[in-house]
Amino acid sequence: MTNEVREWLISLACLVVMVIVSFVQWRFALPMGTIGIIEVGGAFGLAAMIGVGLFKGGIVLVAGALIMMLTETADWILALTLLVVALAIAAVVGWRMPLDIHMSASQGITLGLIVGLVYLLTRLVLTVLYAYLLTANWTVSFGFGKIALAPVLLAALLYAAIVPLAGLGVRHFTEHLSSGGRPSRPGQWKLTLVQIKTSNRRNRERALTL
Repeated sequence: MTNEVREWLISLACLVVMVIVSFVQWRFALPMGTIGIIEVGGAFGLAAMIGVGLFKGGIVLVAGALIMMLTETADWILALTLLVVALAIAAVVGWRMPLDIHMSASQGITLGLIVGLVYLLTRLVLTVLYAYLLTANWTVSFGFGKIALAPVLLAALLYAAIVPLAGLGVRHFTEHLSSGGRPSRPGQWKLTLVQIKTSNRRNRERALTL
């Protein structure tokens, strides 16, 4: 099985897990209606962006969010929050963390903290704005934000824990590393050694000339 096929199969597995887990959620009541605020299925879509790359992981996240909205396990606020968090992951990781570069546990923890913080702020801001659209009163809207703070904070902590754990777990099967933990592009290492030897020879030649 090639790496490409294995990555797509793992991406499909992440999508299935994301949709199944989305049915496990906790709801709490706000004066403007009952909102499913704690839903951790989206965390596995975000983890896919770390585990199988931004492109395949992005497809998993978008497809999963659409399915969750069709099955009414997610609303537009959650979908938009996931999109913002995904953009944050893409901005932090960028294209500098391909699957042939090892991601350490400390990097995963840092990324998890960023995910949790962005989730918390985005969800609170969207909740307050949605409340303002319904009430046209900022005082009441911020009151709704205070009510939503506790469950949103709990959800953010769950995302901060699940995303790096699941992401690093998936990367364990997708990273293209050699047995020594080095990148699977040996040509780069050979080129570096050639450059070092050439530089050393030139330095010796200069010294003899002087």
